[in-house]
Amino acid sequence: MERMTTTLIVLAATMGNRYGGLKKLESIGPNGETVLDYSIYDAVRVGFNKIVFVISRFFEEEFKVHIASRYESLVEISFVYQEVDLVPVEKRNPKRSLLWGSAQALLMGEGVVNDCFAVINAVNFYQRESFDLLYNKLRQLDATRPEYVMISYRLANVIPESGSANRGICEVDENGLLLSVTDRPGVERISGHPMYLDELNKLVQLPEDAYVSMNMWGFTPAVYRNIRKDFDAFIEQNGQDLKASFTIPDFINGMIKQGEGIVRTYETSAIWMGVVSPDDKIQTILKINELIRKGVYPMKLFE
Repeated sequence: MERMTTTLIVLAATMGNRYGGLKKLESIGPNGETVLDYSIYDAVRVGFNKIVFVISRFFEEEFKVHIASRYESLVEISFVYQEVDLVPVEKRNPKRSLLWGSAQALLMGEGVVNDCFAVINAVNFYQRESFDLLYNKLRQLDATRPEYVMISYRLANVIPESGSANRGICEVDENGLLLSVTDRPGVERISGHPMYLDELNKLVQLPEDAYVSMNMWGFTPAVYRNIRKDFDAFIEQNGQDLKASFTIPDFINGMIKQGEGIVRTYETSAIWMGVVSPDDKIQTILKINELIRKGVYPMKLFE
């Protein structure tokens, strides 16, 4: 019996740019392993058997040689490409160099999936239990329906040890349905409380137990019925802008508002680990070593 393909799309096009090449991924494991290495390892362990990397052609060779080659013996790998010039020049500012956002990156996967699939960012450390939850919920979806899933974290579990980070604060109803995602820039602990600066440059406190999107989604192919339409509408309105971006949360918010689909949220107890600051990196390395000691990860991931 042929094994069902369960695809994970990894958004990695913003890891590099046309001027500087691939940004260096921070080593956090004892043998130079990166956040992305642990994500791929976890995804494969829970059952994902195809990885699609969304990358830029400006660092294609470097990415394939130095990153993706580590996984070739572990799992099926494909590549798709996100570029500014995929938007016709007559519809965009010719001086534009920034990519169009994560919704365009998601759109690039349209030709390589024909069943339910997951999406993550390349630079987030999601942890095994989150991938396990996502995989199991993904397999329960009806591929013909616009009903999707999002793995949600609690805000207290995703704030950097020091410094700040952007966080997608979610509104969720009593049935676990996502109502909206609002990007809050510069969330950090001040006097022990999660806070951010609003449009008036005033500090606003956020609840510790707020639901947060870390861009960990499960979709069916039905998502492409709407995302192409919405991205085209975004370009018609913003194509001449040098910085306007259309993100997955932007798309999801519009889809929900228009009644064109639903997103069920499922909470993970995982605690985010990152490398936003030197302090974060130190804490992450210590936590990784502890997980290795407990047997969650081997000393060397890809032997």
